[in-house]
This record gives sequence, C-alpha cells and structure tokens, in this order.
Amino acid sequence: MMRLGSRKGTSLVEGIMFIPLVILLLLGMMEFGRITYTYYQLQKIMYALARAAGTQQNINLCNAGDENLARAIAIARTGTGETGAEPVVLGLQASDFRIRIERYDPTTDSLTDCDCSSTGCDTSQGGSSPDFVLVDLSNGYPVTLRIPFIAQDPIILRPAVRLPFGGT
Repeated sequence: MMRLGSRKGTSLVEGIMFIPLVILLLLGMMEFGRITYTYYQLQKIMYALARAAGTQQNINLCNAGDENLARAIAIARTGTGETGAEPVVLGLQASDFRIRIERYDPTTDSLTDCDCSSTGCDTSQGGSSPDFVLVDLSNGYPVTLRIPFIAQDPIILRPAVRLPFGGT
C-alpha cells in the first residue's frame, strides 16, 4: 500500500539545493585567505623597506634617485638587490612605493612631514635626520576577487609601516 506524500527523494533535492551554498562559502574562504596572505606579504615588504631605509648609512631620503634608496627598494620588492628580478608580489613596481620622512613636534604632540631643505631633514644639505620613516604604497595594491559569475571592483590594500629612523 502506498502512502500519500511519500518523502523519497526529498533529501536529494535538499542536498542539491545546499551544494551551491557550500561551494560559494568555500570559494569565499579561499579568496579571503588569498587576500589576507597578499596583505601580509605587502606588510612584510613595507617593513623590510622601512627598516632598510631607516638603518642605511649615507642614505638620502630626500633624493628619489639615491643609489642606496634604489637598492633598498629593490631588496624589499624582489628579495634580492637586482632591480630587474621578479617581484615577491606580482605587479609591484619600484614606483609604487612612497617613502615619507617625519619629525616629531613636541609642541603639538604629533608627527609632521619633514621638508627636504637645509633647515629640514635633507642631511646632504646640512639638515638634521628625521625621526621616523613611513613607507606605504602611493595608490595601494588592487586585488580582484576571483569568484565565478560575480563581478565587482577590486579591493585596494593599503599597508603602511612607520619605523624610527636610525641611519645617518
């Protein structure tokens, strides 16, 4: 005798309806992990550049063409001192980095940008050393999510590192 409203196949239909949600959640977790890893890599690169620029001897942070500064950027960007080597993070160029020098102002209890002059932080013109070095990406680093059938704008990652200046 057959029962009315047999429940055969309902678990199959529920499973088929649930699978796309599980796949979407897995893809989202993978993309979140990729973005987190990329941000962590960029943060490490910024730290390496700030440390190299802040501890390098005879570096002129006011001159964008300084040889020591270019070597520090190449070391941070590629992991080697070669400017033509592949970057650690794809698409990262030497021109993407922004290095700012800052000085602590005790009257306002804040950090201000240090001007590149003989009265500022240009040590090649007789100025005094800055207090801090701030390294970031001038336009950020765009990361596009790779989730099928969903189009969106890229996420802009903006890592920044500020370290005390210890060079000469």
